[in-house]
Amino acid sequence: MERAAILKLKARYFNPKNLQVTFSSKRDNELRLAHWMFRMMGKPAWAKAGGLATRWALRLGLPIQPLIRNTVYKHFCGGETAQEAQQVIAKLRASRVHTVLDYAAGSQKTEAGFDAVKEEILHNIQLARDTAAFSYISLKLTGIGHKAIFRKMQEAGVLLQEEKQALARTEARLDAICKAVAEAGLTLYVDAEESWLQDPIDAMVERMMLRYNHQRAVVFNTLQMYRTDRLAYLQDCLERFKKEPVIPGFKIVRGAYLAKEQLRAKELGYPSPVFTSKSDTDHSYNQAIDICLENLDRIELCAATHNEFSTCYLARRIRKECTKQQRQRVHFAQLYGMSDNLTFNLADAGYHVSKYLPYGKVATAVPYLLRRAEENTAITGQMGREIQLLEQEMQRRKH
Repeated sequence: MERAAILKLKARYFNPKNLQVTFSSKRDNELRLAHWMFRMMGKPAWAKAGGLATRWALRLGLPIQPLIRNTVYKHFCGGETAQEAQQVIAKLRASRVHTVLDYAAGSQKTEAGFDAVKEEILHNIQLARDTAAFSYISLKLTGIGHKAIFRKMQEAGVLLQEEKQALARTEARLDAICKAVAEAGLTLYVDAEESWLQDPIDAMVERMMLRYNHQRAVVFNTLQMYRTDRLAYLQDCLERFKKEPVIPGFKIVRGAYLAKEQLRAKELGYPSPVFTSKSDTDHSYNQAIDICLENLDRIELCAATHNEFSTCYLARRIRKECTKQQRQRVHFAQLYGMSDNLTFNLADAGYHVSKYLPYGKVATAVPYLLRRAEENTAITGQMGREIQLLEQEMQRRKH
């Protein structure tokens, strides 16, 4: 179903506990596979050992790719190519769920690698234009530009001439992607990176917003709300953009690099840039929702979260307070293979919701999959909730 058709659906009461809607597209064997995987992921020691073993097996060329492809890869990825992912996209679309197509290439290190990622993204934009099957593209700037240059800029270092030229090529790649996205009527979500890379990335994304976000939010920047400075950054953005003819796009997430951020801060002896307690992160996230809702007349919001409270809180406020025009400016998103009770029940209730759908070769997607496993074993209660819902559905189907 096209975006315009979905938006005509009036937002209704959202019930994340409706199992029939949650699992309507899942076969019994898919439920059993998901149950097994989440049980494994729910054991941090097993998940860590499995990740280490997987990395070594791939480096040694051991024949484990078929096992990965038929288990964790199948559950969390759309396929090895964008064309292969079309089957999953069509399945999601049948449930009124949009797709954010995410090329799981990871960070690149060479100019050839950066150019290859850019060409793949441009190919996906053309595919979206040709098929009208999906409307959203995800991009990591470390996929099209050097991490070391972003880090040097963050530290206020002076770039060498060749580094300045490399940075210009990075921005040109991003501009080409944003231009193609704008012309195709699509939306680009630029992912957040580690805190020691983020400032120059924020600045580059803001320049793209000023260039392309005139009639709508073509480009979204991602804010990791576990960072202690993101509320201030959000408010500063809103103030700086107030007099600009631009509609900023903000995607808010809780954050993906918690342990890495805390460890680096401890090792280098600087204050941790992330909250130490989950409750502080939750409060920051929900405050960001409030700020964005107060400014819906001039921004667009994507709330990318697996947190049920935040999702219910935002859905309730949309239903009670937002006009039809304002509702069109709010999006929800979850990862493919996770929190289906949120995604499919949001769609069923008439809200605008997407799944982040990664795709790529098994070997190159493994780092993405392992990061997903490590993140979710660290989220209090996440695995338990997934397992509980699956067990309830399997029990329900027996009767």
